[in-house]
This record gives sequence, C-alpha cells and structure tokens, in this order.
Amino acid sequence: MYYFIVNPGSRSGNGKHVWKTVEEILEAEEVEYRVFFTSCRYHATRLAREITARDERLTLVAVGGDGTVNEILSGIRDFSKVTFAYIPTGSSNDFARALGLPSDTAAAVQNLLHPSYFRRIDLGRARLGEQTLHFAVSCGCGFDAAICHAAFCSSVKKLLNRLRLGKLTYIATGIRQLLLSRPAPLAIMLDGRQTLRFRRTVFAAVMNCRFEGGGVRFCPRALPDDGQLDICVVEGSRLLIVPLFLLSLAGIHGILPGVHLLRARSVELSSPRKLPLHMDGEPYFLKGKLRLDCIPGVLPLIAGTR
Repeated sequence: MYYFIVNPGSRSGNGKHVWKTVEEILEAEEVEYRVFFTSCRYHATRLAREITARDERLTLVAVGGDGTVNEILSGIRDFSKVTFAYIPTGSSNDFARALGLPSDTAAAVQNLLHPSYFRRIDLGRARLGEQTLHFAVSCGCGFDAAICHAAFCSSVKKLLNRLRLGKLTYIATGIRQLLLSRPAPLAIMLDGRQTLRFRRTVFAAVMNCRFEGGGVRFCPRALPDDGQLDICVVEGSRLLIVPLFLLSLAGIHGILPGVHLLRARSVELSSPRKLPLHMDGEPYFLKGKLRLDCIPGVLPLIAGTR
C-alpha cells in the first residue's frame, strides 16, 4: 500500500498542483493508495506517526520540500517497516539533488511505481532537549540557520516562489543577516573524545548529504550512506561569507582561512549564547547543548540514479 503525505502549500501552493498530476497517474495505473494533506507545521510528523503505527509494511511517500521530508522522518515509528519515497515540490530540494531523484513529477511517480534501484541511507538524529528529531540533509547553527529563520517568516518568499524565483529569498535574507549576525563562541565535541573550541563562529553545518540551501556544498565529501556526519565550521570575520558561498558552490571553500572540514559519527554542539538552529531548513534554537548522531543505513529508500 502506498501512503502519501502531501504538503499542498509547498512552494506557495505548488504542492497541490503537483498532487493533481500525481493523482492522475495513480488513477490511470489503478494503484491502491491513501493520501493525507498537511495543514500546519508538525502535521506531517503526526501523520507519519499515525500511519506507521499500523502493523504492516508500507511505502510512505513525501510530496513537498525538504522540510516536509524532515517532519515525516521524525514521525516514523519503525523504519524497518517503511520504504520511503519522495516527490519534490520545494524551493531547494537538496534531498532529491543529493540522491539523484527525479525533479520532474511524472518521472518521479514512474520511479516510485516501477523502481529499479533501492538504497539504504543514513539519517542524522538530534536530541534537542526532550525532543528526538531526525534530519536527512543537514543541521546547522549560526549564519545559515539565521537565513532559514528569516526565510521561514518571509512574506516575500511566497511571492518569489510563485514566480519560481524562491532562491532569491535566501540571497536577500542572506545579505540582511550578513549585516545583523554576530560570530559566537562554539564548542564541538567529536565522537565523545575530541573537543574543538571556536571563539568567533560564523556558522557550523553538520551534513548528511553534500548539498544544502539549494545546491551549496559546504561539505563536498558528505555521502548519505557512509556512516559519518560531515561538519563545516567557519570562524572569523563575517566578510568570509561572500567568498565562502561563491567557492562552496564548487565545493572548494576549504582553501579559505577559518574554514574547518571535519567528520565524525557523533557531534555535540554547545554555546553559551542562544543561537538560531535549523534541521533541513526547519527553524529551531540551540540553547546550551545539542547532540547529533549518524544512524547508519536506517532508511530504505526508492532511489534515483546510481
């Protein structure tokens, strides 16, 4: 049985139009399915929790952006009973980009219904206070998270998404945050042994996939099936941000001073300051400590290209 969780509001309403295309193909192929629509933040998590409470093996399909994927993964009760699939409708679609999943809706549905390639991928697990959350793409604090926070609340983003110019939201908010953000002290513990301390951290990105923010490669070696989390820490002046982003599009920003590329199975972030935090673009706050772990090969996935 196919269960679809659809975010109709993704990319300012594009999700509901994508679903109509998906539905037409499912009906034409006489596929048995059920569909659930989200209506607010965390609704996808609640739906995934209810769906995966059933005593059956199922295919769970996310129709939305990276944030929808994030919410669904945090709601799955038992990953061993679920095969996951994704039809991207978001602004960034970094999860689909990293895994070679089709961006064309019809191709994505055919890939779902007639899969030729399955893959087991890692997920990141975050312990944030009493919450346990999962992330597929990345988790970060500081400058990049501040952009996610601002974009999440931006009314301009809705307009730009309708014009298919959603990435401009992140550029505009990035420029604004460049003027407003301040470097912060941050301690990073790797695998419970080595602790690195940075006095002036611009941001830290902990990545399961190599892309975030619409194709930026802060951790160009990150792979979603290597059992590791890749970390990019940028410290020093905010003036590093402009050349950093330009070079990170090609994944060669490691040549800049103040850029540290690290790897670990577990990461603990701590700061005396309250910092903006994101998981797959979804906004949170870092208050004190945050523990992140890689869970190897936990998610069975209908994949795209090898």
